[in-house]
Amino acid sequence: MAHELRLPRINSVVLSGRLTRDVELRYTPNGTPVAKLSLAFSHVYQKDGEWIEESSFLDVTVWSRRAEQCAEYLHKGSPVIVEGYIKTRIWQDKDNQNRKSVDINALRVHFLERSESAVGESTPKTEPEISETKENVKATVTDDDVPF
Repeated sequence: MAHELRLPRINSVVLSGRLTRDVELRYTPNGTPVAKLSLAFSHVYQKDGEWIEESSFLDVTVWSRRAEQCAEYLHKGSPVIVEGYIKTRIWQDKDNQNRKSVDINALRVHFLERSESAVGESTPKTEPEISETKENVKATVTDDDVPF
């Protein structure tokens, strides 16, 4: 009996940051929701006794029901934690120049923003977390299906 060796996912990313613009929601030709988030995050370090904050920006792609939730509940400036993996795309632009983009394909998006309820308690603004799995992201979706 042959045993399949399953390696742990090495390409794994967890980032926290704020959205730099409102969520862009679209649908693939087969109707799968896909959202594009633009995430800003920073790294603080000390150089020559002075603290320096360096900002970075990455695009995040979110699929299925969670994509629709992102469009409904998030807006420019919303704080989030994104769990996912790095996805690199290579293509040629209209001038036949080679182009490359690196972004995050989200497996989970955690909404961090709170809203004040009528009684003054701080409550989460979102529905329960939905994780992207093989069952709720169709395997037939390819880069050609992404409408961005």
